[in-house]
Amino acid sequence: MKKLLATAALTLLTTAPMVASANQHHTHHHYHHGGPNAYQGPRVGLGISYLSDRYIDTDTGFKLEGGYDFNRIVGFNLSYEESGYDYYRGSVDYSTVKFGTDLGYAFPLSPTVSLKPYVSLGFHRTTEDDRWCSSKNCYSTNYSDTNTYYGIGVRLTADMFYINVSNEVLKFDVGPYRYEPDQIGVTFGLKF
Repeated sequence: MKKLLATAALTLLTTAPMVASANQHHTHHHYHHGGPNAYQGPRVGLGISYLSDRYIDTDTGFKLEGGYDFNRIVGFNLSYEESGYDYYRGSVDYSTVKFGTDLGYAFPLSPTVSLKPYVSLGFHRTTEDDRWCSSKNCYSTNYSDTNTYYGIGVRLTADMFYINVSNEVLKFDVGPYRYEPDQIGVTFGLKF
């Protein structure tokens, strides 16, 4: 988990100045160059995701996300994420659908590049599928929970491309247990 966050942070920190300086002399104009609609519009991305806490540490899965930015401050997000892990004679898989908002501020780094740190909150539906085998039989259980999430993130937008890094905490009741795993995601996408 720490390696993924460190890699994502390093990517954002090294990419932002390079993209900003490369776009200073860029003459091709997209709608993201200033004006009233510069920070408004839909976006779609694909990336990686995983769950982690003291009980769970999944392998890296995938994340598909879409969203809409209303202005520099408010946006909404819809995502689907899958991850899981295998263990001796079994496996656990998680799938999550999230719908929520991000609140922050998109700081302009150049006419075509912005960086938006944000807080996120919303609702999620997470399903846990457990499968395990004994020496004679195999078994499976399925738990689902609809609950809330909250988190932080940062999105670097350069012209029509973006990189999004997020760490969101899912409130999750599974059977008799209640826990709050972190769902970490890194996505790359297009902003229209």
